[in-house]
Amino acid sequence: MKIDLPKGVRCFNVEDSFLLDHIEKTIENTFKVWGYDKITLPTIEYYDVHSHIFSPDIRKNLFRIIDRFEGEILILRVDFTTQIARYVASLKDKDFPIRLYYCGDVFRYTVPKGDKLYERKQIGIELIGVSQLEADAEVLAVATSSLKNLGIENFQIDINNIKLFQVLKQLLNLSQNEYQEFLSCIKNREIYKLESFVQHLNIDKKLKSFIISLPTLNGSIDMIKAQADQLKDYPAIYQVLQEFIKIYTILQEYDLHKHVFFDLSEPREFDYYTGMVFEIFIKDFPKPVGYGGRYDRLLSMYNDDYPATGFAFDTLYLFDYLKKLTLDLKPQKDYYIIDTTEDKTLAYQIAKYLREKGFSVARDIVKREVEKSMDFAFKNGFKKVIVITLENSDKKVYIFNNKKEKEELNLEGIFK
Repeated sequence: MKIDLPKGVRCFNVEDSFLLDHIEKTIENTFKVWGYDKITLPTIEYYDVHSHIFSPDIRKNLFRIIDRFEGEILILRVDFTTQIARYVASLKDKDFPIRLYYCGDVFRYTVPKGDKLYERKQIGIELIGVSQLEADAEVLAVATSSLKNLGIENFQIDINNIKLFQVLKQLLNLSQNEYQEFLSCIKNREIYKLESFVQHLNIDKKLKSFIISLPTLNGSIDMIKAQADQLKDYPAIYQVLQEFIKIYTILQEYDLHKHVFFDLSEPREFDYYTGMVFEIFIKDFPKPVGYGGRYDRLLSMYNDDYPATGFAFDTLYLFDYLKKLTLDLKPQKDYYIIDTTEDKTLAYQIAKYLREKGFSVARDIVKREVEKSMDFAFKNGFKKVIVITLENSDKKVYIFNNKKEKEELNLEGIFK
């Protein structure tokens, strides 16, 4: 009989599940201290509700099922942000700002090779109803704080702004096809093609120089400030560069600015993003562990109209990175009770008492030698072992911190 898992999904053993739980709980606690509330969303939704939002590439990779009751096409969740946009748009009463966080699985068909899975885990936040740049800075600060609380320091947040490319499209009066070609030249760092692209445009040398240098414009805030000084004659571009500076200034106040990197050479033309966008990278790890940005027009696609910003971590990439480190993270439980006597009443009483005190307790209900039961307990993460024995017709209770250190408990005082 075949008992394998299908390709595209992943099973986690006890130790791996403990690490996943540690990652999610640490990040959730960070979200909570920043004032975010958890929302639990359905795994299945109507295809028609979201299909107009998704690009053709995403639509063809949806997992679809038929609702036998209504005959409608349903989809497995492919994206949390669109779900939350639909949810907020459906609320009759809205008090802004709305701060929500989520944790769960997303599903998307991809050729299942390596780390490309049908089912991936995400955890993230959405900040809805605020257009000010402080909201974008807060999202970046929450992401930064989350990684630091996981003990990750060697990360970098690459920031860009979709507005910059939209402004250039208008300034250069580009058609949609020309605009896509323009973005491709920047993304692929094809400087010679960019030179040819702008050669015949009626723009001054300063703007031409800026456009041609876009594939190389990545660096610190000083690079942004230098470009802003050069482009004051172009108010729309200057305003975008000032947004970078303002966000950076706010992060400085949080003392979270040291991980920020600006990358104008990566357009990142996401489907529903309208402003700042970013990706989070960890040194010596090949994949981005997080991504996000501003999406002010998304709610309007669900018959509502409010600004919003947010981000998500790819939990499995964080897991893959942390698993490679020598972390002393193992499941730990408090007490393991071994009762060698026939009457187990005392063992039940001790277990009940300890659980009421908030300790985790498991009973050894397998018949075997005490030594083997103790080996099992310490191997499986129990901090202490309680052994109940019969000596000269009297029950004795011993606590072991390890197999060689034991302490006898006074039964008269054990429940006081």
